[in-house]
Amino acid sequence: MKTANSNGFTLLELLIVLAVMGLMMGLIGFSLLGGGGAELGSAQRELLGYVQQARTRAALSGSETRIIVNDMEEDLDKYHRYMEIIVQDTCSTNGEVKWLVMGEGKYLTDGVYFVPEEEGKSEIGTDWRSDAFTVWSEAGEAFSLADSFKGERKVNGESKFRYLAFDQMGNVVFPESSGGGIQKAPRLVLSVGAPNPTGEGKPLRFDNPNAIAGILLRRYGGFAVLELEDFE
Repeated sequence: MKTANSNGFTLLELLIVLAVMGLMMGLIGFSLLGGGGAELGSAQRELLGYVQQARTRAALSGSETRIIVNDMEEDLDKYHRYMEIIVQDTCSTNGEVKWLVMGEGKYLTDGVYFVPEEEGKSEIGTDWRSDAFTVWSEAGEAFSLADSFKGERKVNGESKFRYLAFDQMGNVVFPESSGGGIQKAPRLVLSVGAPNPTGEGKPLRFDNPNAIAGILLRRYGGFAVLELEDFE
């Protein structure tokens, strides 16, 4: 017999559902992917699950949650490949803001990178799609954090990140529009690339305009898997 205390889902049950949803979405994404090969498909599957994990974490915790992506050009092993999920934590006594690191950080599949937000940030091949660039939740300067210590990162440190954010309700945070224009929906664009150590200010090189995949985020939930044909 069920009691009143047995109604609803436990946190463990929600996490199990999350894992299953992430796997299913990854399989869908892989089936729709075109032109990128096994490495790009693997990266997209993992990223889909990571995005859903961050969104659910925000809704469950009631705190802003971000996927942060390394933006340190001098560290080519992590640059636009390494990511973490962090949750905002504000001290109730002194108002100090810090970010709690959720689990272990992740790397994209070898040879796959987030395409930077501007054309001038990387070397790109001819016939590159004009909109095949990542749109983060913050269009301005990189987000600065200290190194992780005991599962926490304090603000205004020396490490720089780009990020995709979800608010307390689990809705994706859009970047502010510039000049009164229409807000661009955040999207994470992946491509097969390589380090470009000799390119000043352009640490990555993307030679294949057909090796592109992406995820377009919807404001109030959901996403769209972007195929090569979805880029202009």
